[in-house]
Amino acid sequence: MSKAVNERFVKSFLDLVVLDLLDDSPKHGYEIMRALRNRTGARIGAGTLYPLLYELEERKLVAGEWNSPNRRSRRTYKITEPGSKYKRVGFKGIALLVDASGSE
Repeated sequence: MSKAVNERFVKSFLDLVVLDLLDDSPKHGYEIMRALRNRTGARIGAGTLYPLLYELEERKLVAGEWNSPNRRSRRTYKITEPGSKYKRVGFKGIALLVDASGSE
């Protein structure tokens, strides 16, 4: 997959990709950005990620919690049960769409 196609795919389904990353373990915003880049090669900035995290939290798909490990407060996000269900249904829908297109 070309870099441009990959980046478009990641941005189109960013909510699902973020939920998938949070399935591994809770993470703060910078960890999510770094994991996105390592896993997908896509660079997602804070101006894109944080509004998405706020929306996911509002929709109860993730839960955020403030913590201060070394005096610096960070908001750590974890996936919720509704978030896990949304992720499963979303990826299933993508798979069905890809299968229906007959693409390889």
